[in-house]
Amino acid sequence: MPESSRNSPKSVDPGRLRLDGDQTLAGTLLGMRCLDCGISVFGQAVFCQACSSARLEPVDLSPAGTLFSYTIVRVPPEGWPGPVPYVLGEVELPEGPHVLAEVIEVTHEALKVGMPVRLALQEVQSGESGPAFMVYKWAPATKSAPGNGEV
Repeated sequence: MPESSRNSPKSVDPGRLRLDGDQTLAGTLLGMRCLDCGISVFGQAVFCQACSSARLEPVDLSPAGTLFSYTIVRVPPEGWPGPVPYVLGEVELPEGPHVLAEVIEVTHEALKVGMPVRLALQEVQSGESGPAFMVYKWAPATKSAPGNGEV
């Protein structure tokens, strides 16, 4: 991989993940909060999913949550860049939104609904010669993995 793309990966989705700092080893999940009912959602929104209000404000979401549900994916979508099988986890954040992403750094046997998890960033190459992207994933909160989006 060319050195220039290794040093400057871009967020896989700037509307959902802001990379913090020059080294892009940390990031913040982004959402919207309704000014009328207080409900928060992950990512961009035009109106509130709970009350239909258009009065929304951007909000930074917590880097930690609880594993709400998960599944082991054995047949990945076309173009999946990682190992198979992998864990797709639904994580509930303290603000309320649920965020789907791969769960890493844990054996399938150790997965438990209700376990605390933390945001983990990982660089992924787009194709053989495409650009590098930073993607958001989840890892057990009890593990410390420097350079994996630890916050």
